[in-house]
Amino acid sequence: MSASLDNAQGLMSLYKLQAKVTSEAGLWEKALEVQEKRAADARAIKADPAIASTRLIILTSMGYMHSQEEMSAAGVDAYLVKPVKQSRLFDCLVTVLGRAAAEHVFVKESKEEPQGGLPEELNQARHARILLAEDNVVNQKVALAQLKGLGFTADAVANGLEAIAALKQVPYDVIFMDCQMPELDGYEAARMIRQAEKAQTATWRTPVPIVAMTAHAMTGDREKCLAVGMDDYLSKPVRKADLQSALIKWLVPKKQP
Repeated sequence: MSASLDNAQGLMSLYKLQAKVTSEAGLWEKALEVQEKRAADARAIKADPAIASTRLIILTSMGYMHSQEEMSAAGVDAYLVKPVKQSRLFDCLVTVLGRAAAEHVFVKESKEEPQGGLPEELNQARHARILLAEDNVVNQKVALAQLKGLGFTADAVANGLEAIAALKQVPYDVIFMDCQMPELDGYEAARMIRQAEKAQTATWRTPVPIVAMTAHAMTGDREKCLAVGMDDYLSKPVRKADLQSALIKWLVPKKQP
């Protein structure tokens, strides 16, 4: 009786294992079909002379990943894993456009941008020490070019850890901090900076102004930045006029009434 029961349980376990393997094999086959279809679509676009110059970004899900070799062979410029964060989408678009003319597109002044000479009050602060924390190389170049157009230079780092390390070496007058960065994001970096200032272990002039730079546009994002200790908020793509206003706000001493 016991042996029969053990055999039955063993067969049931075997059936479950076979069903699981069959199911996973089916999912894997489906993933391969999806990848092949996307690659075929991309190759078709690149083969059409009328639209061959179109930049291609694949939106994919976990489990449907593509290798760099596959994407390059199909003519795909980049891919993003869903769900896609707005800031990552923006950075990806800038990176892809940057291969063609992103710097020209984003640095070019529009009619809304400040023209002519700088405000006298901003000229007085042109020697200020500025730190830019931004992991996207093209975004870095655009922001540095905008600052240069306003008469300023800045040091650039690629994540929150590098920002904190740089701040310990140089007493910056203002930090422009991207919120979404690898290793340590802008939120946590700002929180750690404020903790050091509160504990009086900071080696810089306190409190250092921190201006968030993010592609997020959802309600509550500004409040989230302020809650971790950031002082101000700029939405990407950052306009030169907004950058100028932030510099005036945080670098120019306020006149006493």
